[in-house]
Amino acid sequence: MKSRHILLQTRRPDAWTDFVAQLQVGGCTVGMAESFELCKEAAQREHPVLVVLDPPSCELARSWVTALMMIDAGMHTAVVTDMPAEVFHDEMEGLGILTSLPLKPAAQDAHKLLELLKEVMGSRG
Repeated sequence: MKSRHILLQTRRPDAWTDFVAQLQVGGCTVGMAESFELCKEAAQREHPVLVVLDPPSCELARSWVTALMMIDAGMHTAVVTDMPAEVFHDEMEGLGILTSLPLKPAAQDAHKLLELLKEVMGSRG
């Protein structure tokens, strides 16, 4: 995959070390934003291909993804959650979220995310 910029919003940067390292091995650059406000500013400025959100609640995740869609509807998103995949899908239906991620993201989760990103980007990836 060509080099892609990914933006990670989290207040837990230490929890993401292996995940971020795997994204970088996959040819991505990774920016970080601690707050969602900083994330929105970075999304407008940097135009990432993907934003990974680590919200404190599912309710915030929904509103945050919606806010990012207003910046760029073509920007892909992934969301950290402890919800089972089926429940997350039902709760977030219609928002076009690429995938959910576990609370403790690992390198293998980054690898799966990159594979999904390649699939949805097709020839652009």
